[in-house]
This record gives sequence, structure tokens and C-alpha cells, in this order.
Amino acid sequence: MTSHTSMEIPSAPPAGRLEWWTLGAITAAFVALVTFWGILTPIYDAPDEPLHLNSSIRLAEGWEWPDPGTAEVQNKVLAARGQQSTPASERSTFAELAQSQPGYHGVDQMTQHPPLYYAYTGTVLRAIAFEDIRADQALLAVRLAGLIFVVPLPFFLWQSVRRLTGSPKAAIVGAATVFAVPQLAHIMGSASNDSATIAFSCAVMWLGIRIMTGDTRWLTTIGLGLALALALFTKGTAVPLVAFAGLVLLLWPRELTLSHRLLRAAAAMAVALLGGWWWLRNLLVFGRLQPAGLRYPDNPFPEGQGPSVTWYIDQMWGRVSLSFWGNFGWLNHPMPVILTDILTVVALAVVVGFAFRRSAVRWRMVLLASMPLLFLVGLVTQTWPTYVRTQLPAGMQGRYFFVVLVPLVVLSAVAWLRLVSPDRRRATGVGLLAVFAAIGLAGIVVEFRAVYTGIGDWLVHTPAGIPGAIVITVAAAALAVLALVMAIRFVRTDLPPVLHDAPAARDDREPIAAG
Repeated sequence: MTSHTSMEIPSAPPAGRLEWWTLGAITAAFVALVTFWGILTPIYDAPDEPLHLNSSIRLAEGWEWPDPGTAEVQNKVLAARGQQSTPASERSTFAELAQSQPGYHGVDQMTQHPPLYYAYTGTVLRAIAFEDIRADQALLAVRLAGLIFVVPLPFFLWQSVRRLTGSPKAAIVGAATVFAVPQLAHIMGSASNDSATIAFSCAVMWLGIRIMTGDTRWLTTIGLGLALALALFTKGTAVPLVAFAGLVLLLWPRELTLSHRLLRAAAAMAVALLGGWWWLRNLLVFGRLQPAGLRYPDNPFPEGQGPSVTWYIDQMWGRVSLSFWGNFGWLNHPMPVILTDILTVVALAVVVGFAFRRSAVRWRMVLLASMPLLFLVGLVTQTWPTYVRTQLPAGMQGRYFFVVLVPLVVLSAVAWLRLVSPDRRRATGVGLLAVFAAIGLAGIVVEFRAVYTGIGDWLVHTPAGIPGAIVITVAAAALAVLALVMAIRFVRTDLPPVLHDAPAARDDREPIAAG
């Protein structure tokens, strides 16, 4: 059967050697940047990091995953965190800390999540005999184990933008957006199940976009179901992806009959149950999709007062936008608010103003945009009741939106292509790459100044040691410069024109690609 893809989506020329090398440089630079963040961030100074490591250790020492709210934190983990200000060379091993600080204290809320990430990191800890090395180095090993989830992100962004715009240059700029969100590198470089959730969720979106743009292979359909299963077995923030996957498989590829699309959707969802059973079990056992691992104490509003919608909206905007771009540590090392506000306003204005104009991909854009909106609705339904009950603006974190990073970047790429005239796109692409690099560097500067008094202070406390820190820093800087230079060169290079077949050329819908 003849494919309808070329009649709807502008097609790009095959990726050449320069494009592949440029993507490779961006990927290597991002991996090096995340590694640098892994040695820059003080031990246990990322959101919930002691708890993530505690759960990893639990599975390293034996298969045990208590019900939500019943898991405890080992004192040796708390003692290891207490050595944050101790010079790295003087820190203890977990074996030593277990002897001096036995027992448990406090609740480990991480068993509210499925155990996949912790099983992986627990296996890593067991493989390196974590109890016999310094505790900070064991944490660093878990941080670096997350690099496996970092590697595919630029590729997912690059190909998603390329398939929906037909523009190789927009695709390279799209891949480079990973440098424009310092919080992403900070989270991916910490011990956190977010890193796995982000990678698996981006894989779901990437495969969904392939199906949207005409990929009829069963391998892609089953791959979508498997990626969804892995995401669902990692964290609850992946649950809304079920709606995305279902809609994509029911609506696309359009050249397939409805019965064929229904069959593919059923097959993918059956595979997704490999991870989705966890949430069905929660409903059956606990009566809730995700029982709370930690419950904030009630703190009712005083008589005559009540929750303020305007205050809540102000808090939601400020906290989410700030912690999306960069609020490091335990959300106490923020980038300048004026900068994050400007970035958020510009990004939203461009997308709202230009991403949904009449074109070949309009309805695909609408579906992609529904995912961040769905996550926003989910965040409100989670945080508003907590605010009403406790007066706390708890849970308002921008990092939760990293699971929809692919739609955010694709929407931005389509919008910028429509906003900028063809004769100005090279200059705009170069300018955007420079802005991405500047934002990434600004995030590093903010974090460094917040936690260290100087380079010497950092070298004394980093778990990588002085030689390791120097090697990683030099490699990250060199690869970042190389990636920036290659990306700029690619954007400025003359490429074959974007191809449109005759039916698309006669269509009155606006083509969005331009080389």
C-alpha cells in the first residue's frame, strides 16, 4: 500500500557524514557534561538523593521492597551524608559506618515507586562491593551508572525534530537543547530514578513520533509498548504516557485500516503490562494508583482564612519554571529568577504563537502539546489538595516535565521554523546554539558559587579526587567546545534542499522545513 507520509510530512535528505558526526559530538559532550555535574554536585546534595541511594542499597543487600510508608532509612546512609563537609580522603566506607552507626531512622519514601531503577543501581553496588569502598565513591558509582540513560537523549530529540520538520539543521539545534536546561544535567548526574524515567519516557515519545510519521513496522509498535513498560516500572510520572501511546496507535499511521491500528494498539498495550501491572496492583491492594510514601502532617488554615488561588498560581509558576531551568541542590541553589522567567515566557510565547498554525503537522502538534498540559493538570491535582491540607506548596517541581522533553523540543522547533524567515534561519540557529551554551555555563557557575569557596575547596571534597576531577573537567570543556563548533558549522553549511513530493507542493498547507 502506498505510504501517505510524504504527502503530509516534509521529508529531509538522508543524514550525511557531517550530520552524524555533529550529533555524535553533541552526545559525547552531553555525556561529559552530566559526568562533570556528577562530580561537581556535593555528595547527597540532589533532590532525595540519600533516599534513592538507601533504596539502592536495600536491593544490593537483598530483595526487599516494603509497602509505601513502611521502609526505613539506614543510619549508615545518614552518617555518610553527614560527611559532606569532610575532606574526601578522610571519609568512611559503608562497612565502617555500619559498625559505628547501626540501625534505622526515618522513612524512606522511595518504595512508593516501582523498583526497576533501584534493582539496576543495586546490582551496580553489589558488583563493585560497595561496602568496602568509601561511601562517597559508592554514591558516585550510582551517579555514573545513570549515564546509560543519558546517551540516547540527543538522538531521540534529533530524530523526532527531523521527522516532523524535515529540517536537518533544526534537528541538530533540537539535539543541542539538552545544554540549555542545566537542571536536566544536574538531575541526570545524580542518584535518582528520574534519570531512567526521563530516558524511557523520551523513548516512548520518539517511537510515537516515528509512528505518527508513517513507520508501520511491527518492531516499532512493540518497541513502543516495551519502552512504555520500562517507563511505567520506573516511576508514576510515566502513567500519562499510556494515553499518548494509545492515541498515537489508534490514529496513525493513517495508511493502515482502523482494524490494523486497533490490533497494533492492543499488542503494544499488552507489552506495556510488563510494567503497568504495578499500578493495577496498587489499585487492587491499596485502593490508590500511588500510595504516598511520605505524608505531610495536617496544618489547617486558621478560622476565617483559606487557600488562595492567586498565591498558589504564583507559587506554581515561580517554583516550576525555576526548577525546570535550574534550581540545584535540594532546590536551594537557584539561577536568577529574572533569567528563568524570561526563558519560560519566550519559550511559551513562541510555541503558543507559531506551533499550531495550519500546516502538515498541525494535529500532531496538538497531540504533542496535550502531554505537557496533561502533566500540568496532574501536578495541580496532586499539589492543590496538599496545599489545602497543609498550607505547603509541596511537589511543585519543574523536573517532572523532563519526561515530556521530546514534545517540548519538537513544539519549539516547529514554532521557531515558522517564526523565522528562511533567509534568517542560519543566523537564528547559530544564535540559539550560543544561547544554549551560555545557559549551560551559567548553571555551572551558579552551582559552583553556591557550594564551594574556590577550586581548591571543590577538589578537596569531590569524590572523584583531584586527578579524576581534572581529567573530567578538561574532557567536558573540550567536548563542549567541539560540539558547539561542529553544530555551528553544520547550521551554516549549505545542504540539499528539503524534498517535497508533487502532491505536498500543491497542498495549500504551509511547509515548515528549510534545509
